[in-house]
Amino acid sequence: MRQKKCKRSQIVNQVKIEFTQKSITPWGGVASVVAKFLETIRFREWVERNILIKETSNNGKGIYEKVIAQFLTVLVGGFRFAHLSWWGNGVEVLMKTFGLRWLPQASSTLTRFWNKISRQGLAEKMGISGRSFAKEVIKWEGISSDTLNLDSTVLTRYGEQGGAKRGYNPKKPGRPSHHPLIAFLGSGYTVNVWNRAGNASAGQSAGDFLEQTRQMLGEDFRVKGVLCDSGFYLIEFIEYLEDRGFHYIIAVPMWEIFQREIMGIKEWGEISKGVEVAEFRFKHLDAKWKKERRYVVVRQLVKARPKASGKQPGLFKELDDWKGYRVSVMITNDEGSCPEEIWRQYRKRANDENKVKHLKEGFGLASFNTDNFWATEAVMVMNVLIFHNLIHYLNRNILNVKGPVEYLRTLRSKYLIIPGLLGSCGGYDVLRLSVNNRILKGKLKYFLERISLISHRLNCIAVGSG
Repeated sequence: MRQKKCKRSQIVNQVKIEFTQKSITPWGGVASVVAKFLETIRFREWVERNILIKETSNNGKGIYEKVIAQFLTVLVGGFRFAHLSWWGNGVEVLMKTFGLRWLPQASSTLTRFWNKISRQGLAEKMGISGRSFAKEVIKWEGISSDTLNLDSTVLTRYGEQGGAKRGYNPKKPGRPSHHPLIAFLGSGYTVNVWNRAGNASAGQSAGDFLEQTRQMLGEDFRVKGVLCDSGFYLIEFIEYLEDRGFHYIIAVPMWEIFQREIMGIKEWGEISKGVEVAEFRFKHLDAKWKKERRYVVVRQLVKARPKASGKQPGLFKELDDWKGYRVSVMITNDEGSCPEEIWRQYRKRANDENKVKHLKEGFGLASFNTDNFWATEAVMVMNVLIFHNLIHYLNRNILNVKGPVEYLRTLRSKYLIIPGLLGSCGGYDVLRLSVNNRILKGKLKYFLERISLISHRLNCIAVGSG
């Protein structure tokens, strides 16, 4: 049945509701702060030189426009291609401020674009570009040494995507998934990402992944130490680290053999209320483990520290002396630091769980995927190594120089969701931001001024190897 055209105006509390064709966007912060940042560092030139996806159609309208469309989707809170429409109202404003002739309006435009990366070789070229981008941004901050933190995560899939296999999936047992590897610096920058099939173990290919990451960082970058969770507790990986001179701290699975070792410890050192540390040396009976290694144990009294990390092992639950504790164990080749220092070094890695969650929820790591495995990896590279590092740099150096780095969802609510009206004055297009708060107006002016003073420019020479 055809809908009748309604001519009567609607009124809410004596306010008439009407519509306008004027160019108004709810994303004035994106159209001003982010657009200014990308223009300053010459992001367009970098994309056009380094995102090597060939447009074969005569109707192709440019790579940069599609990259920006995906970035906009991420910035406004979208976490899958179908959320492209979330920034659609006021698209003229975004086109003007980002210097675009066109922006895609259908999610299929982006999925077709990424599906052109259909082979491993093409995905690796994208990976080289992403890693080189990360290296360049890190150099802008003058970071020449840092810890290197490795992590893996499970991304549940609900279709028949390439590489989606049944494997370890604690939240959705039996569901297919991907199981990517991610490398972070202690400063929060992401420096590498590999997609893997869902049946891959956490530490599978970790040595090759670390070697590629180290080569990307370059010989002039010093890796202070490698921090990993218990999925990387593998003798092959541990020997790889030792053979190459890396200091490491790796969480240890709370197997029964370790529970018995811990129960035999007689001396504990209290480092703060409810926190005690100890250490022991241990060698597995498996012939692959050729020598004893150092293990550091931390036990925390839950009554004194309700949010304590660690686990309550099964053997301890019925023992009065132990049932009130959570316990963590780490293996390390650092023989010079005391147990407390080892624990405090590893505690910094605990934030990686939040970083992975931030990548999933803030940058669409979990849901931006296509049917092609290699295309999905290319999308991960774009979201994790490029978009995330852009916002992380902006966060640390412009938006929160003195305070803690804030998640994208916080930045969105504070600075990006601002009504903006596109008009003209004196022959110029003018974006008028609707900001009544004097403090917010001052901050936005300050951000734009600081961005205009950034001297760094992306290297627009296409990367051929890395």
